[in-house]
Amino acid sequence: MGNAGTGSAAAPLRISTTRKLAIGVGDFGCNLYWQTTQLYLLFFYTDVIGLPATTAGLIYMAALIWDAAMDPIVGLIADRTRSRWGRYRPYLVLGGLALAPAFVVLFMGPSSHVAGAVAFALLSQLAFRTLYAVVAIPYASLFARVTHDSAQRGDLTGFRMVCGALAAIAVAALTLPLATALSDGAGGRQGWIIVGAAYGAIATLCLMLTAWGSRGLDVPNEAPSARRPFADVCKSLASNRALQLLLTAIVISSFSSTMFSKNLLYYFKYVVGDAELGSIALAVMALTIVLTTPLWAVALRVIGKRNAWLVGAVPAIMGLVFWHLADGEEIGLLFAALVLQAIGAAAYVVCFWSMLPDTVEYGEWRSGVRTESLVFGLTVLAQKLALGLGAGVLGFALTRFGYLPNVAQSPQTLADIKALMFWAPLVGVLTSASLIVFYPINRRTHAAMVDEIAARTMVASATPSHPA
Repeated sequence: MGNAGTGSAAAPLRISTTRKLAIGVGDFGCNLYWQTTQLYLLFFYTDVIGLPATTAGLIYMAALIWDAAMDPIVGLIADRTRSRWGRYRPYLVLGGLALAPAFVVLFMGPSSHVAGAVAFALLSQLAFRTLYAVVAIPYASLFARVTHDSAQRGDLTGFRMVCGALAAIAVAALTLPLATALSDGAGGRQGWIIVGAAYGAIATLCLMLTAWGSRGLDVPNEAPSARRPFADVCKSLASNRALQLLLTAIVISSFSSTMFSKNLLYYFKYVVGDAELGSIALAVMALTIVLTTPLWAVALRVIGKRNAWLVGAVPAIMGLVFWHLADGEEIGLLFAALVLQAIGAAAYVVCFWSMLPDTVEYGEWRSGVRTESLVFGLTVLAQKLALGLGAGVLGFALTRFGYLPNVAQSPQTLADIKALMFWAPLVGVLTSASLIVFYPINRRTHAAMVDEIAARTMVASATPSHPA
């Protein structure tokens, strides 16, 4: 009966390619924000504003911890939202309009007085992260709502990841060159503000397209379900072994990969001696993710999500080994190493976002309680806590290594940076892959779970209620 039945237990509605693309393009908008802050904000704080590395790392860590704390709150509120627009679409529209100006403000504020710069950087990040959570959590939760079909979720994840990777290419290749070219002299911030405004406008348009593409798929007329006691929700999460394994793997990967990704610009600026080459390197990695994401989406169907994750760990490890062997001198080997790591990263991202919605059904199957937004909120909370802690640890590490911005670094400082970029992500890849070996869901078990949940729902709805 039309699109409104998508969230029911009936046969899954086929979502058109156009609408899949419209839903996936929201990740282009979200990644304009996310990739800019992930790739450049710490560098912006240290090498443009001139904040000490420890201070910059603490600001970044505090903001991500705040962001992480907001995620489950937003998830709980979104779970209880009912409107004629749907459950999640209002957040994309209203939150998306407010997020763009908050993003631009990140690059404003004082530039000479250190105390004022620290306070402004912290407060502007807190405001931006709050609004980002208001948009990002409903957007992520939308993928568990628009369809219960595992194969279509894989397709949607593929569209989403390609769009996100395209945004990563644009951010990596354009941000630093444009910000530098449009700024007034070295260290100027005019160019950063202009770039931020352009990214905000494009991101807003993308979120509006997602709201259009998901119309009718967000179960707009669904009656509010009975609220579950908090103890039942906790029991559901405690019994969800699939979520626990995936969550632990995500936390380890997020923390360890921060030691590589956030060091990359410093590596090319101070080890290789060419900061602009760092932007090219980031763009090459993002382009590789774009080209290989569709292949991993196919691999999900052919060999399964768990096996695809494990296969993807192989090029990631090879890339780290090649990176270590290049030692900052062989540029060709460095870029080959980055391509291999990007191939592994594409597998990781596709598998993660495709596996996470399946853990929602696993938890519902085990406990009878479905809390999709809370699952997404808690997962992103853990991921951001790991990323924030990683940024904070990196700031302390750079200071301990003797890092000083915009000067030649000592040989020992460079050696310490190179060692951190190799050992931390290598341990992370190996540990997370070891956990995923025990992930209990495949396509067959997921389909069986969905059928059993549907049967329970039919029995419950057919059972007449009796007065006390």
